[in-house]
Amino acid sequence: MIISSASDYREAARRKLPRFLFDYIDGGANAEHTMRANGTDLADISLRQRILRNVANLSLKSTLFGQELALPVILSSVG
Repeated sequence: MIISSASDYREAARRKLPRFLFDYIDGGANAEHTMRANGTDLADISLRQRILRNVANLSLKSTLFGQELALPVILSSVG
């Protein structure tokens, strides 16, 4: 699966995670207004694929709150 949009990430997670976990993470609270607004905002973002680029010295490192992270992916408070 080639991921080219935010909805592709959601579909990849749906395929990979156990159903109860995906349903929990994918759901929103109450009327889900914020969840829909976030989805609309993410739909406006385009990922640009870069093909045949030199990736020999590629680094995903980033500094967050003064700490260097090798892969800056963070899940906020859940539950």
